Amino acid sequence: MSSRKFLLGGLLGVVGLSAAMASPAQSLFDQATFFIGFYYNGPAKVPNFRELRQRYQGQLEQACRGLGEQCGYEQARAVIARIIEDLGDPFTALLSAEEEQEASRLGAGLGPVAPWIGVWARPGAGGLVVVESFPGEAAYRAGLRRGDVITQVEGQPATLQALRAAERSQRPFTLAYTRRGQTRQVEVRGSVSRESLQPRLEVQGGVAYLRVYHLYYSERFSVAERVHQLVRQAEQSGAKGIILDLRDSLTGIDDEAMLAANAFIPKVGFTYAWRFKNLDETFSVEEGKVYVQDEGQSERSLVRELSNPVQSSLPLVVLVNRNTFNSAEMLAYFLQAAGRAKVVGEQSAGALGVSGSADNALINGEFLVVSSIRMKNLDGTPFPLKLTPDVAVSDDLEALAQGRDVVLEKAREVLGVQ
Repeated sequence: MSSRKFLLGGLLGVVGLSAAMASPAQSLFDQATFFIGFYYNGPAKVPNFRELRQRYQGQLEQACRGLGEQCGYEQARAVIARIIEDLGDPFTALLSAEEEQEASRLGAGLGPVAPWIGVWARPGAGGLVVVESFPGEAAYRAGLRRGDVITQVEGQPATLQALRAAERSQRPFTLAYTRRGQTRQVEVRGSVSRESLQPRLEVQGGVAYLRVYHLYYSERFSVAERVHQLVRQAEQSGAKGIILDLRDSLTGIDDEAMLAANAFIPKVGFTYAWRFKNLDETFSVEEGKVYVQDEGQSERSLVRELSNPVQSSLPLVVLVNRNTFNSAEMLAYFLQAAGRAKVVGEQSAGALGVSGSADNALINGEFLVVSSIRMKNLDGTPFPLKLTPDVAVSDDLEALAQGRDVVLEKAREVLGVQ
C-alpha cells in the first residue's frame, strides 16, 4: 500500500455523476468506474473512466433489466467485480468496511477487527490445518497449536465459513481437532483480539526465528521498529543466524518494508511511478531514516525515522509462500536483491511491484483499492510482480499435520548454523 493516502470523493461532482437521477446500481457503477479509470489513466493500458463505463454499461443494464430505478447495489457490485477480474491486477480489489478498518487496527498494534479464536487455518486433508495459533488467544489457551487439524465445528465438518460464523457469534462453541492421529475436543469463544499479530521472536539452538505477520504502522506502533528491537535482542541472545518467516504475511505500508529491511542492509529504496500523474517519487532508507525526493527536485526530505535502529550482519534466510502479499513480498525482495538473504519457499502472491490507496469509499459502504502505482528499483528497472525463491520448497500441510515443517527444515539447512 502507498505511504501516502488520499481521497478523491470531492472530485465526483466534477465529472458529471448524477446519483440523484440514477438507480443505486447506476450510481455505484459510475463511482467505481471513475475511481478505476482515473487511477489507471496515464501510462497504463487501461481505459479512462468514460471508456470503462461505455465498455461495461451494457452488462449493468442487463443485470438491471426490469428493475428500473429500484436496481440495487448488488447488481452493480457484480459488474464491478467482473471489471476487477478482467483487469487481472493483483492489488485492485473491493474491501468491506470491516476489512478497511482492519488496516487501522493492525497499524495500532492490535489484532483483527472481527471476533476470532486466534488461528490462521488452511483447508487440507481431513479438515482445517492450523498454520498459526496466536499466543494469548482463545484457541492457544485451549491447547491448539500449529499443525493441529480442526475436524469439526459444533459437530459439523470443519470449513473456513463454519469457523468464521462460530467465531463471530461470540458464543462458546466446540471444536474437535486431531494432533498426530489423536482426537481432542475443546470449547472456545471468539473475541476481538489485542496484540496477537505483532512480530515475535524465538531463539533456540543458535537460530533466531523472527515471525512477521504484516507491515502496518501508525504513530502508536511500528512493525519495523519492533523488528529492529527483536533483531537486536537476537544478537544479544547469542544467535548465530536469523530465519525471517513471512509466510502468509499480509500487506502493510511500503515504508515499513524498507525500514524492516534496513535492519539487515545499510540502504534500501524504490521509486513510485504514479499512473495518473506524470511524476515519480523516490523513497530511500538509511540508518532508520526515510527520505522522499520528488522528480525534478535536487533535495530529499526526511519524512520519518526509527528511534534506535540496528544493523545486523547475522546470516539470514527468509521464508515466503503463495500467500506472502504486497509489502511483505517487498521486504523479502529487498533482502534477496541486495544479496543479503536466501529466500526459501514458494513463489509469492504476485503483488510485489504494485501499490496504491485504500481510501476510495464507495456509496454502498465498501472501499475500492486500486493499484495506482508501479514500483521501480532505484536504477529505474521495474519490480517483478512475484518473488521467486532461491530454494523452492512447497508448503506441505500433510507433513505439518505430522509435526514437520519442511520449509523451515530446509531454511535451517540453508542457514547452515550448527
